[in-house]
Amino acid sequence: MPERTNQNFFKQGFPFFIASLLFATYYIFLYLVPTPPFETSQLFTWITEWKIYIQIADEILIFATLSLLPCIYTLINPLKENHSPSALFASALFFLLLVPMLVLVDLLLGRLVYPVNNYPMSVDTIVFTLSLITGTMHMISLVLALAILLYGFSFRKKPWGGLFFLLGIYGFVFQIIASYPWLISPGVLLFCQLSFPIWLLSFGFYFLMNENKLPKKNQTDLS
Repeated sequence: MPERTNQNFFKQGFPFFIASLLFATYYIFLYLVPTPPFETSQLFTWITEWKIYIQIADEILIFATLSLLPCIYTLINPLKENHSPSALFASALFFLLLVPMLVLVDLLLGRLVYPVNNYPMSVDTIVFTLSLITGTMHMISLVLALAILLYGFSFRKKPWGGLFFLLGIYGFVFQIIASYPWLISPGVLLFCQLSFPIWLLSFGFYFLMNENKLPKKNQTDLS
């Protein structure tokens, strides 16, 4: 039984801990990078000065995004039946919107700090790239807020359901706030963004403590 429990945790809970750690590290490195200067003439200096931090955040983001795939698969296993509509919709948001947008942000960050066939980066290109990053991260936070809330609603009747519902509300509120970084300070932004890694971490503990209480194939979900 202990061996089976450890196997279940490794297959189901471990990816959530990895994803939580990677996203938390990514957000922290972004926090360490100051806001781009308003003077466009200083953008090249800003990129040069903070290039290493942006590169590290960029590399971490792609692995963090990939680590989400087994997490969402675990939450909604397509081989199982009777999933709640809210959980299915939340999973669709992750697979169809969040993952592609995270990949896009990763590519845009990489364009800022990695050479592409020695093509020079003009000021206009940098401004355009930064605008796309800001707009895409705005959409990521909004979609993530909805997905977290829907998962919290769908898990409300499961073990620890009340806690997950509260975490869903918590994640929803703070991700909505994080979607407007130009209105809040970097410290507040980091605090709000970390609601996502905390949410992932809670699922890791959920699968660690409740391997034998997970939904079975024929279990009916009335959500």
